[in-house]
Amino acid sequence: MNYDEFLSRVIDEGIEAVKEDYKGDTPAKKRKREGSVKGFEECRGKLPMELSDLFLEANRKTQQAYRDQGDDYWYWRCREAEIEWVCNVVSAAMENSGTRGIVPVTASGMRKAASILGVEGGVLIITDEKPGK
Repeated sequence: MNYDEFLSRVIDEGIEAVKEDYKGDTPAKKRKREGSVKGFEECRGKLPMELSDLFLEANRKTQQAYRDQGDDYWYWRCREAEIEWVCNVVSAAMENSGTRGIVPVTASGMRKAASILGVEGGVLIITDEKPGK
């Protein structure tokens, strides 16, 4: 499986989970759902270093929203959480392939990567090319 296919699976499956997790039309659920979907979509087409940069930027936005105590805090926090999740799962696959990951890997990130790559130890191919080229 190549990197672009893997990343797309992580994102697509994440968006489906978010739609289930934040069902409903309350303002709070809508903000969380919209922030989460935005975070996943922003990861699309990004190489690992670009994901790392995106995660750092997302963390800054979340911290600013927290300091501002605005109604949009949960939008930014959920956006950041999903970017972090993508970084986690990508890192698990990278480390499985012998490459240093983006963020520390969690057990759930390792399980998700394994479910996509296969328990037999599918290999993730990472190149310097932009995904989709």
